[in-house]
Amino acid sequence: MATLNKVFLMGNLTRDPELRYTPSGFAIASFGLAVNTSMGKDEAGNPKTETLFVDLVAFGKTAETIAEYLKKGAPIFVEGRLRYRSWEDSNGNRRSKHEVLVNNFQFLSSKERTSGSVNNDVDVPAEDEDIPF
Repeated sequence: MATLNKVFLMGNLTRDPELRYTPSGFAIASFGLAVNTSMGKDEAGNPKTETLFVDLVAFGKTAETIAEYLKKGAPIFVEGRLRYRSWEDSNGNRRSKHEVLVNNFQFLSSKERTSGSVNNDVDVPAEDEDIPF
């Protein structure tokens, strides 16, 4: 049976990207994205939207580029894959979440730059142990 894990999202950053490096110097950027979906109109005829908040992680040169050029509120188009991650917090509680691992992205319109894109397929570490979260 064939499988597919591909995500396309377009939205605005909810926070500045957080750039960090593994001990070996591999760049990792974490950031949030708000994606609005039109949900028709309310009783008064006003447009209704649903906002989805998604956590994203980028690696390597893609991570460095996103952290350098994008800030909170910036529009972006991303292509990636969904990953489920679980861990134990400092209080011993089991935590988990889904996040999108960014493979490619495209800058969207902005006053200070023109549209550009980066296609930088990166080998994501197979195990989370190499990623200092």
